[in-house]
Amino acid sequence: MSGIGLLEPIWQDVKYALRAMRKNLGFTIAIVLTIALGIGANTAMFSVIHAVLLKPLSYFEPDRVVLLTRGATLVRYNEMQAASQSYTGLGAYSLPTEDMALSGVTEPEVLSGVRVSGNFLRILGVAPLRGRDFRLDEDVAGAAPVVMISAELWQRRFAANPQIIGTSIMLAGEPHTIVGVLPAGFQFPSSGVDVWVTKPSERAGMAAESRPISPILRIFGRLKSEVSIQQANAELAVFMQAYAVAHPAMLDAKHDPPDTLQPLKVELVSDVRSKLWMLFGAVGFVLLIVCANIGSLLLARATSRAKEFAVRAAIGAGRARIIRQLLAESVLLAFIGGVLGTALAAIGLRVIRGMTFVDLPRVGEIRMDGTVLGFALVISLVTGVLFGLLPSLIASRPDLAAILRGSGEDAGTMKSARWFSSRGLLVVGQVALSVVLLIGASLLIESLAHLQKVDPGFQSSGILTMKISLPSTRYDTNEKKIAFYEELISKAKAQPGVRNAAITWILPMTGWAGSPVQLAAQPPLKLNQRPIAVLEAITPEYFHTMGIALRRGREFTAHDTAHSSPAVIIDESMARVFWPQYPNGPDPIGQTVLIGIRPQPIEIVGVVADVLQSGRDQAPRAEMYRPYTQMPMQASMLAVRTNGDPHSFTNTIRNQVLAIDRDQPVSSVSTMDEVVEESEGQLRLIMRLLGVFAGAATLLTVIGLYGVIAYSVVQRTKEIGIRTALGAQRGDVLKLIVRQGLWLALIGVVVGMIAGFALTRVMKDLLFHVSATDPTTFIGVSLLFVVVALLASYVPARRAGGIDPLVILRI
Repeated sequence: MSGIGLLEPIWQDVKYALRAMRKNLGFTIAIVLTIALGIGANTAMFSVIHAVLLKPLSYFEPDRVVLLTRGATLVRYNEMQAASQSYTGLGAYSLPTEDMALSGVTEPEVLSGVRVSGNFLRILGVAPLRGRDFRLDEDVAGAAPVVMISAELWQRRFAANPQIIGTSIMLAGEPHTIVGVLPAGFQFPSSGVDVWVTKPSERAGMAAESRPISPILRIFGRLKSEVSIQQANAELAVFMQAYAVAHPAMLDAKHDPPDTLQPLKVELVSDVRSKLWMLFGAVGFVLLIVCANIGSLLLARATSRAKEFAVRAAIGAGRARIIRQLLAESVLLAFIGGVLGTALAAIGLRVIRGMTFVDLPRVGEIRMDGTVLGFALVISLVTGVLFGLLPSLIASRPDLAAILRGSGEDAGTMKSARWFSSRGLLVVGQVALSVVLLIGASLLIESLAHLQKVDPGFQSSGILTMKISLPSTRYDTNEKKIAFYEELISKAKAQPGVRNAAITWILPMTGWAGSPVQLAAQPPLKLNQRPIAVLEAITPEYFHTMGIALRRGREFTAHDTAHSSPAVIIDESMARVFWPQYPNGPDPIGQTVLIGIRPQPIEIVGVVADVLQSGRDQAPRAEMYRPYTQMPMQASMLAVRTNGDPHSFTNTIRNQVLAIDRDQPVSSVSTMDEVVEESEGQLRLIMRLLGVFAGAATLLTVIGLYGVIAYSVVQRTKEIGIRTALGAQRGDVLKLIVRQGLWLALIGVVVGMIAGFALTRVMKDLLFHVSATDPTTFIGVSLLFVVVALLASYVPARRAGGIDPLVILRI
């Protein structure tokens, strides 16, 4: 048979399916919209999974690029470069990214910059879009500053100037020569980076004497083609043993657990991998529920077409021909729904890319590409077969004699028991899947509820925050930095509606920097044997501005200057590290400590309440505060407590910064409430998405349960009429119908609870003070579904109770 001959029957099935769809337009629209929602949600989630987890990094042979350590000193980096034999090259970069002010080009702007070793592009196997790579002599101390910029920055701020190479720009207050423009979409080591500069160990704001011993570098490299990860791991273990012997006091000589190699992509997505797969599984559950719901609807529709199928079978149509026809209708419905769902997914991706409060790696690569469109096509075809197969198999085996002998109504009730059991099984599956999703969403909601009750140690409402990164060339002395911050605080506090203002190095819940610390009265310990405490530099009004309670001693005052005795305030967690019986026992006030490599003892002058620096789901850390006059930072956060909406003061405070220095931009403007919410951003996003999925699944399940019971009432109309004629009361009929729906729901709830016990364990890392198998949640969701099932069954049951037996028996 020719190709045209093979396609002709298929084309006939498609034309017949289109006529059937036009004949029942409302039914068709309802099914298409339901499919579109299910396929759209799955396609959107797959596009995220594909871009973040599955798609290779846009480097040459990206699986050969590995991360050796998440924290290393310059000493270790130099020794590893000299000793390692498994790599074509080793490089380093420092995280987090730095805010670098771009000035001298229209309005000043804060750019996201990262410091990298000069060979980073050669290791990645990426060539610049324009210009050249860094030279090795540009990666040494004292070399002239050079910079590579992103293609996006080149287009946005420099109008894609083809003569950009060799241009000098003022970056972080220092002239940098642009030597290259990186390709569009290039991301390293994270998304959103605007500029790349050399000398990764020379972080702004870090004292020169601290740089060689501070583990601020991440070392990465490209494995040689003949070297496996196992061989490189063995080499790394031998090196670390020798390094620990040679440098026993170094902070990066003690690793527990030890460093092991892993592909760079694994490192980039390690924090979100399990969460994304969990959401993909949840949205897959929703699609299965959609298939079950539509399959149930098609079963009911096929019942009304029973005589049509019987006639076709009687005149010679084989079972395969009827199945093919019905599957053609199902696949066509799924294809139309898939096209609409793909459009919805494209809209959803724009929303996802705009969710800046969620730190999602590779977010710039999330898009509708050929792979995603192929997934949408395949899932549309699979969905059409899934929800169309069962109705097709059942409808293709009609009882010809019974149907052709009966009336149209009788035909509609053929094999009612079998048809009902099939639809009932679909409803049981819907209930079970919905129960699992509701349990997961409920556990996350409980976790957030517990988080909201946790006292973070400060009062976040009414505080405006912004970051100020002072260029090291213009503010090259401590006196200049101190003068800028003092003038800014004075101007900010003078504004109407501003209650207080303060400077801090790092805001709570935005990360932390630590330093080794020990009591000065104890025998000196190696740096890596000392406890690590969070280190902050603050102005005297910081505790009042943030609402942090003073427990003992005093706060900093204007008398704590660079020339006065060194002072430190500690939190209660740090007090318990050195005096476990605190608040009883020895008083920390007046004791002295050694911080970092500085040999001078520093007196403890106060103890404050714990602040949850790492988020409300983490235990408080030992923390110490230094006066900013004794430890001025190049980049700091300004916190302003206001009356009214903090956002309304943004321009006012920004103008005060520009009044002091017209080239000084601000960045990271937000309220403290937003900072707290952002620290819980991933948990909130997952809760919202899972809640939406669970709500949609529950609604579809209720519709499916209602449809099954309503259809059963239609099928059993004569039976109910006879029961009523024989003396059955309205309540008896209600019990009969409601019991049917209740049994379906109970079976589904039991199956869902069993599945929930197995599946919710993957959520344990997301939960806070809630067990993944919390019995209260499981029982509560189960009871909720029983109530929902009763309500869904009551309406058709009430309709059945109103049947007039005289009317039914006359038919």
